Amino acid sequence: MMMLLSLLSLFTLARCASCFIPRIIGGQNASIANYPYQVSIIHNNNFQCGGSIISSDWMLTAAHCVYGLPPQQLKIRIGSSFYNKDGTLIDGITNVLWPNEYNMITYDFDVAVIKFPKPITMSASVKPISLAKATSVVRPGQNAVVTGWGRLTENGPLSDKLQSLTVPIIDLKECKKTSDSVTDNMICAGYMAGGKDTCQGDSGGPLVLNGVQIGIVSWGRGCARPKYPGLYTRVSAVRSWINQKTKV
Repeated sequence: MMMLLSLLSLFTLARCASCFIPRIIGGQNASIANYPYQVSIIHNNNFQCGGSIISSDWMLTAAHCVYGLPPQQLKIRIGSSFYNKDGTLIDGITNVLWPNEYNMITYDFDVAVIKFPKPITMSASVKPISLAKATSVVRPGQNAVVTGWGRLTENGPLSDKLQSLTVPIIDLKECKKTSDSVTDNMICAGYMAGGKDTCQGDSGGPLVLNGVQIGIVSWGRGCARPKYPGLYTRVSAVRSWINQKTKV
């Protein structure tokens, strides 16, 4: 079983590295004081993904960030504008969950939750983010904010400093024209003209609208390419599952 999970994990990571793992290009330096819910996931001492604090016990990320990985190999850094220093580095992770519906080929239901080994202490740089309700509606043209430490150019270096980027919500019908993998469980956001987007390493991070997390950075075609905006897991679509597992 472990061999199968390892092979599936390698398959997912290989596929994502070549085309789909997101990604912030065209953003600006950000302070954790302005985004205290942002966390970084470290796997075997290497940066893996972003995520968000949703309570003192739980954090939210994308399933493809942790699928098939032994929990004990993961660490979570909270309260820092940097993924590789400062703040608090949490180890001893044992509880990582994703839905049975997660599809590692299409990235449908790309959501996971990680339980902290003990409740974290809140502060000015460590705070939970509110989650969209299951009934929440996101409208095209609204501006949301995405944060992370992803690559600054496609296949380029990671950003040591947290980045933020404002992205407009795009009609999902337009994004469905770009790929058969786009489903109603996703949010499409970014710039059809390209130039600004998330990039490799931003996966799992939060897409926030008016102080509420509406999306999870999931996938995209390359980084900041024209006609290919980013795709995010729609939090409202997975809200019931999150509540079932975390009571949040």
